Amino acid sequence: MMREILILLTLALLSQKAVSSITPEIQMPSYFNKDRFVNYYDAISSNSGNNSCDNILFKNFYPPEYISSKIKYPPFDTWFCWFSVDVIHDGYGPNRSLAENVYFDKKTEQWKKKKYNRNREEIRRSLDVYGIKSLSELQPLDLYNIRSVNARGYAVIDRNIPLQEKKKGLKKSLSFCLIRDEAAFCGSGSMINLVNGKEVDFTPYMLKSLETVEMGLPEKQR
Repeated sequence: MMREILILLTLALLSQKAVSSITPEIQMPSYFNKDRFVNYYDAISSNSGNNSCDNILFKNFYPPEYISSKIKYPPFDTWFCWFSVDVIHDGYGPNRSLAENVYFDKKTEQWKKKKYNRNREEIRRSLDVYGIKSLSELQPLDLYNIRSVNARGYAVIDRNIPLQEKKKGLKKSLSFCLIRDEAAFCGSGSMINLVNGKEVDFTPYMLKSLETVEMGLPEKQR
């Protein structure tokens, strides 16, 4: 019954055509150029058997340091197509040993975050996963509600990097899920990356890119 309610809620929520927006509003760098992008089209793999968002398109905005790169891939390590009902049910947070949980508030139809109460075993796991001595060292998540061209969802900026990933150089990640009808286009990746030996923050560019996502497009003719 709960699954059916969530599906109906999702369908009602996403059936209305919305103007693209990000809440809270993001501050773009002064040198941001709205015409500096490449149209990025991809066929998204689905391990869930959900084919509703296999083909996606968005404007891949990029920083000026990236101009010389011949191929301008968005800095996401992985993305996939999932069921919207599962994304709404799972949210973001507890399974990552964090102090906060991101969830969908059905009353306001917004993604929100709240403190996540953990037991002693979970606290110990958090300390081990992040290589910290106190939970106070965990940083708050940055949460954004996103309306794209034909989808709605969230993006989370997470500066709490597991120790093993931190050793590989990861400093900040962005995770997102955009929902259209019963499908959810989700992904994650490192937002601080080396470009010609210089650390570049892709965060505002990727948030702006997510605002342009179109899901469930016809297969691209090659």
